[in-house]
Amino acid sequence: MDRHSPIDDPERLVATGVLRRYEDGRLHPALGYSPISYVSTRLWDELTALAIAPSAATTTAHALLRAIAADAVDAALAPGNERAPHNDLYVTHPAYIGPHRRVVWFQRAGPRGLIIATLPPGS
Repeated sequence: MDRHSPIDDPERLVATGVLRRYEDGRLHPALGYSPISYVSTRLWDELTALAIAPSAATTTAHALLRAIAADAVDAALAPGNERAPHNDLYVTHPAYIGPHRRVVWFQRAGPRGLIIATLPPGS
């Protein structure tokens, strides 16, 4: 599995509009009981676009992200990744997000860092 390096300064990416703060605060068992702290703007926009009404966009995105996170697995457990660090990247099976099936990454920003939900590069 091809992975990019951990994101060292998520707040810099918030300032540039690449990430947004995620204010849910729930702990996710599949993510090592960590909360999701940031979501890529691209993923957030795709999740909110799935809402039936604009007034439900935020609630819809929160519910979908929680459901997606519940199915995440540690990428180090995938065949060929045995030497990868544990708990730095969690991946999901492809799920429909909009018209396409997509994998979602939950990546730590540094050791024991915050979790960032994003779509993999190139997807």
